[in-house]
Order: sequence, then C-alpha cells, then structure tokens
Amino acid sequence: MTVDPTNVSAPNIVERAKNILLKPQTEWERIAAEPADIGKLYTGYVLPLAAIAAIAGFIGMSVFGVSALGFSYRVPIVTGAISAVVQVASYMAGVYVIAMIANALAPSFGSTQDQGQAHKLMAYSFTAAMLAGVFSIIPALGVLGILGLYSFVLLFIGLPRLMKTPEDKRIGYFATLIVVGIVVFFVIGAVLGAVRGAAGLGAAAGGVTFGQSAPRSDQGEITLPGGGSVDLGALERAAEGYAAGAAGAAGAAGGGGAAAIDPSQLATRLPQALPGGFRLTSQSSSSAMGAANAEGVYENGGARLTLSVTHMGPMGGLAAAAGAMNMQQSRQDADGYSRTNTVDGRVISQEVSNSAGTASYGIVGRGVAVTAEGTGGVSADQARAAVDAMNIERLEREFGS
Repeated sequence: MTVDPTNVSAPNIVERAKNILLKPQTEWERIAAEPADIGKLYTGYVLPLAAIAAIAGFIGMSVFGVSALGFSYRVPIVTGAISAVVQVASYMAGVYVIAMIANALAPSFGSTQDQGQAHKLMAYSFTAAMLAGVFSIIPALGVLGILGLYSFVLLFIGLPRLMKTPEDKRIGYFATLIVVGIVVFFVIGAVLGAVRGAAGLGAAAGGVTFGQSAPRSDQGEITLPGGGSVDLGALERAAEGYAAGAAGAAGAAGGGGAAAIDPSQLATRLPQALPGGFRLTSQSSSSAMGAANAEGVYENGGARLTLSVTHMGPMGGLAAAAGAMNMQQSRQDADGYSRTNTVDGRVISQEVSNSAGTASYGIVGRGVAVTAEGTGGVSADQARAAVDAMNIERLEREFGS
C-alpha cells in the first residue's frame, strides 16, 4: 500500500489507537507518511494513553482496593495519586529513550536513520502496552496485562515501514530493540523505585511490563518468565479477525464492546453456599469506567473464600484477544505452584501456597471473569469448585460479549 504524503491527516487519538491495534499493516503505512511532530506525539498521544492506564491503576488500587486470599487493602489516596504520576513519567521517559536509541542503531541494521520516524514507531508500538494497563482497574483481571505483549507485534510490523528495515535485518533489529527496552525500563524502574522508596511509596506504583521477557523471534513466540510462551502469530491473526468484524471494535480504544451493566445484577448471581460447606457471610458490588464487579465472602470455620465476578464492559473487546494466544506459564516448588493457560478461548490462572494455606483459581472468559481466592486452609479443589459453581458459560450468555 502506498500513501500520498500530501494527502495525509492524522486521526484523533481514539481512531489511531483502534486502527493500530486492529489494522496495523495499513495504519503503519499511514503513520509513515504523516509529518513528524515529536512534541505533539508525546503530549497528544503517549501522555493521554499512559494517563488512562495510570488512572485505571489508581482506581483499582485506591478505590476498589485489592482483595487477595481473603484480605482487602486499599492504597492510600495520596500515595496512589503520586504513584500514578510516577507511572506516567516512566512510560513517557521509557518511550522517548528507546526511540532515541532505535534511531541511533538504525544504520547498524541497514535501516534509515530518521528521528521523527523512530519516535512515531516507538510511541505507537506502545499502544497495546499502555491500553493493557486498563485491566488494572479490576485487580482480579491483572493477568490480562499480558495483552500488552501485542506491542511486540506492532513493533515488528512497523520496522520496515517506518525505519525502512530490510527483511534480512528485521529480526536482528527487532530483537535488539527488545533487549534495549528491557535495559531502559529496568534502569528507569530502579531509579523510580528509589524515588518511591524515599517517598514511602514502596511498590505501590507498579512497574512497566513491556519487554520483561525476551522474544523467540524465529518461532513467532515470546518466552514468559517461569516458562511457557505467547504465540505472537496467533495474536496478530486475532487482530486481523477483529478488523474483519469477527470480534467487534476494540472497547479499550473507545470503540464498542459490551455495554455497562448494573453491578447489582452480578451480585444476584452469587450463590448462598459453595461446595465444601462454605456459606455467604457478606457481599458487595461496584463499578467504574464501564466495568462492574460483585464480590461475596464465604466462610466455613476458619477457612474463607472470596468469590468475585466481573463484567468487563468496554474492556471485553481487548480481553477477547487473550483467547487467541497460546498463553502457557507454570511455576512449581516445594511450597506450591502457579499456572496460567488458555483453554477453549478462556484464560485460566491458579495458584497454591502450602505454607500459607492459600489457594486461588480464576477464569477470564468472553466479557466476564470469575475468581476465587481462599485462605485458612482452602484447597485448590475448593477454589476451583467455587468458580465452577458460577457457571462461566451461563455468565457469558447473560453478560458476555
């Protein structure tokens, strides 16, 4: 595809984010032909998207709070706000530094050195990583942050279009930039971690997850920490399917997805009892940014289960891409295990700690997610039985997208 540079106008941020996620090949051609305004690129695109992710994290940690293994915690409002600012700063700095390095390295990989194109390449490649941060609004959906790895796909597709990288140098340049990203964000994370520590923030701000694992470019996969992999080819094909209308518009980019619902509707689906003699003792519901959540606490003597059901609303479109990924991860030691895998288009995560007597099990389905977290000796089978009692297939039919 050839784009006439004299007849190019930049779309608004919603259209650009949607197009780069769903139609990356054609959108990169359009981007390549646009004049580069680096200042506007960062203030008008990177900053707003980074802010959306940071605000979602702030709401998730300081408003909804974290319910983990029977305990709840909310990050203090001031701490959460400062952490959000720190997160935005880390994204802005990281993208800028990597773009500068990418431009400097271009001649080494037979590519064209062009500062404007390098900044456009990195800024728009990071779209998926920044939008994936939206899932932090519901801590139980944190596993979907893995969708930020789609930024690798965007970068790989964009290299020949913006930097004129020849095909025989493409994999080498791509792999080098991933390593650069790891180093840059490691350094930034260390510096900001020291700042947060001095300010008494601890790890509240979280970290940037883009580039934490090296890609296996020859197989079109990314190896995850602890083993397992993500199939980039499958994820790219899923994006092409979206563009054809198979999965609708990307809700996280502001273009559709399931409509928001009243969280009290979810609360009515919480059973009064769960297998293993657990009885409902309290429940709550909440909503924000189009997502709705209902949570029930169940007890049986000293054992406690927290069962949560979430309607992802406008985030459901992006979440659906997780089903197209060969997402497999496993860790096991003497104390227990943690596993994440994809079965029938649903992401399943489970974790057990024998010493702490805790277990969790969760399923992220089509527009809805169900998680169970137990403490006080709750077994893996009991956590899974709690999730199974919610019947994810029925919830998908009622509320899914």
